Amino acid sequence: MNKTLTTFILLACASPAAAQVVDPYAATGSGSKPAVTPPRAAAPVAAEGPARATVLHVPVAEATPGEPVEIVAVIDGAWAEPALLARYRSRGGAWQDAAFEQSSAGGWFATIPAEAITPPGAEYYIVGATTDGNGEVSHFASADAPQPIRIEPTLIDRLEQLDDVRLGNRRESVALDVDGHDFGNRYGNADAFVRAELQWTHRVSRTLHSVGFGFGSIWGRTPDSDGLGAQEQIALGRYGFAAVRVRAYPSVFVDGKLALGVSDEGFLRGLGGAVILGKPWRSNVSVGGEMLDDLGPTAFVRLQWDTAWPVLMGAAIVRTDLPDAQVSSNGLYIKYDAGYRATPSVTVRGALSYGSRDGAGRFGGGLGVQTDF
Repeated sequence: MNKTLTTFILLACASPAAAQVVDPYAATGSGSKPAVTPPRAAAPVAAEGPARATVLHVPVAEATPGEPVEIVAVIDGAWAEPALLARYRSRGGAWQDAAFEQSSAGGWFATIPAEAITPPGAEYYIVGATTDGNGEVSHFASADAPQPIRIEPTLIDRLEQLDDVRLGNRRESVALDVDGHDFGNRYGNADAFVRAELQWTHRVSRTLHSVGFGFGSIWGRTPDSDGLGAQEQIALGRYGFAAVRVRAYPSVFVDGKLALGVSDEGFLRGLGGAVILGKPWRSNVSVGGEMLDDLGPTAFVRLQWDTAWPVLMGAAIVRTDLPDAQVSSNGLYIKYDAGYRATPSVTVRGALSYGSRDGAGRFGGGLGVQTDF
């Protein structure tokens, strides 16, 4: 009996449930008990709204012109929205949509195409579609406050802009130049040439700086042999030509020229070129030459300076066989030229030359006019 009582007391002390059945008021002898408070009912749980995707995105602030931009995001619960879109536009343009796609690595990306990435900038925001298809959920930025993408122009873009400012957006030009030189002759024979060229040029103002085409004519007289009784021959050439100028570096230009035509001796082909170190419309040094089948080669070195702007001045040393010299191939003269921009669209040029081939030096010169539009 004592063992059973002891076991009961240990269990009562060890078990909280057993402790709760003890009536404390019975021990004190109190005659009344307080009312028992009923358990509090659980608060109702508010109904949850429709599920939404969570989008984490680091904004794109800069881009390179003409290159596509990837909008990268980490998306949790993408299944909750039928579509997630990056809405983009060029600054001031119409909004376009690019859908997010999941990459093989698990991330999400949307691509803004290259044609939208143009100066001065682009902008975008991210939205998701609701399950009922009647609305959108804003995830990043908005149509009223989009994320701007600053697009820095490339070096070629900046150079093109500078050319347009310099020329007032005049990208076409037509130029007429007439040059000639009288070499003279120690026996009094005629040795001279006159050359005229009419050229149209279109300025691209990028790496391909300009292209053009034109027509030219050369007329001259030169002795067919040395001596007092030498006969004079007439040299004549008419040709068409194409010209191109490439901006190899901001201050390095390369000119090329190809000519086809006829001369007094038959078919005429021509090839020419020059390298310009500096800007053609400012100070520079140029070296070049050409070859015209029967009429002979020409080479030159020219220095141009702009210290008296708006007058451009130049000095050149020219070595030429024009017009198909037979007596000597050492025709050499120096040439001074100047160009003046009379109006924003009209430039006039003049030149004076002095040199010889076989005898005392004689003078030559030239005139030219160019209009830009």
